Amino acid sequence: MQLKLALGVLAVSQVANADTGFVSKVQVYADSDHTTVISPLVQGRADVTPDTTITLGYVADVVSSASVDVVSQASATTIHDTRQQASASVAQTIGSLKLHGGYSYSHENDYLSNSLNAGLDQELFDKNTTLSLGYSLSLNDVGRSGDLNFSRGLDNHGVSASWSQLVSPTLVTQLTYELGYASGFQSSPYRFVPVRMNLDAAPEFWVMETDPDTRLRHAFVLGVNRAIGDDSSVQADYRFYFDDWGITSHTIGLRYFTHLTRNLELRLRERFYTQGSASFYQENYTSVTKYITFDRELSSLWSETLGAKLSYLLTPHLEAELKVDIFYFKYAEFAPLTSRTGTNTGLGLAMTY
Repeated sequence: MQLKLALGVLAVSQVANADTGFVSKVQVYADSDHTTVISPLVQGRADVTPDTTITLGYVADVVSSASVDVVSQASATTIHDTRQQASASVAQTIGSLKLHGGYSYSHENDYLSNSLNAGLDQELFDKNTTLSLGYSLSLNDVGRSGDLNFSRGLDNHGVSASWSQLVSPTLVTQLTYELGYASGFQSSPYRFVPVRMNLDAAPEFWVMETDPDTRLRHAFVLGVNRAIGDDSSVQADYRFYFDDWGITSHTIGLRYFTHLTRNLELRLRERFYTQGSASFYQENYTSVTKYITFDRELSSLWSETLGAKLSYLLTPHLEAELKVDIFYFKYAEFAPLTSRTGTNTGLGLAMTY
């Protein structure tokens, strides 16, 4: 899983302690590669003291897929699975210092994950500057459905450091560095790679996908948040990523917020992503190599996402939201699937008091 910059990261350092509240959402993902994911989410938070906030959450992903990513000589035509995740976190403010940490437990048919995270935010210079540090650890057990003897481990470590700066009353900037290290089984237990003389020939045989056991990732993110008048703002960020698998990527994100009425806010977003292929990736393998993969996400690709979200304040303490994203992926070196389109829609309610 690639390192990500949260959409609202620029605003985090400017937000005071969260109010006690409850959020309920459902999201539906569907694409042209025969994959559907329905994700209900509930989350509650409470300020147990003026300086201490506790958050509890639950999310499920109900997956149905006949993607070319899972259809191979050794896997079923269609898979059905449900991932469930429970999480808890606490944040403590001590003067200008904020400490936060959390734990999440995730389980599905063939995957078990325990994750921890911790961090601190230090405000400086009359809250005009915020320095943040974070660390995350994910311990995972990878299995294979129907094979009780298959069990592999995967450990993920992440470190982040960021500097947020209030440049003017209407402009906030942020610079972030993220470091990730993964060790263990990083292939898919269901993906088998065809070995053949050329793309037009029938496979001579299939071999299980094999990726390197370690992966070191780096990412730099530069973001800005600019207020426009009293009712609108623009956010923009650029992310440069590279790793020791040979992948380099660039991501550009833009978001525009405006109040159409006093109670109705519109958010428009655009995200462009492009990457090169991993050093060991080949569109076709004519022989078995040390590392061999059928993972389209390791090929060269680009994608474009456009989206809109409406948030309506029903009462002073109750807000409803509706969002729709559409996306397009183009794969230059993956013959079974040259492109993919889809939508990501969501509906939610948030209550604070």
